[in-house]
Amino acid sequence: MGKTGMPPATGLFLGANILAFIALFAAQGGPDMSPRLIVEFGGLVPLQWLDGQYWRLLSYGFLHFSLMHITVNAICLLAWGVPLERMMGSARLAFLYLGSVIIAGAGSILMRTGPFVSAGASGGVSGLLGALFLLYVLRKIAMPGSFFAINIGLNIAVALFTPGIDWQAHLAGFLGGMVLVGLMIVASKLRRA
Repeated sequence: MGKTGMPPATGLFLGANILAFIALFAAQGGPDMSPRLIVEFGGLVPLQWLDGQYWRLLSYGFLHFSLMHITVNAICLLAWGVPLERMMGSARLAFLYLGSVIIAGAGSILMRTGPFVSAGASGGVSGLLGALFLLYVLRKIAMPGSFFAINIGLNIAVALFTPGIDWQAHLAGFLGGMVLVGLMIVASKLRRA
């Protein structure tokens, strides 16, 4: 994979998020989505998940409530996904991203109480940031510590001060990304042994 241009997995996930937003926009008739519409398109709702609609643990990660919501997640996907994919390859990035989306959704269901609708790529992109952070801690990548202070700090600030943010998904995605990339490192070492 070259060092220029959009890596394929990151581009695919970005495109899927944009296409889903366009479909929601067309169905809603505007850029702000109703929770009901998000549910119809596959948003994460605990009772429906518990009723066997397990696909929602993945579909919710491609739906967004507003133009600002998808814009922030798209920027984070590009900022964190592109360098990771260039380093680890497309298949591993896809596994990491989709695994983080699922872990974030499961974490949201386990940590939240009461009825809610969750949507957005935040859990997946938080997983990418978590993976980058673990790689930094293990000295597998050379990045300035300020990158993590700023990005993790902004993630925490947004989660704390923006109403309706599913901080549980952010946290579970971040930790899930760390675990998944850690497992990839261990698996790689075992294959070489």
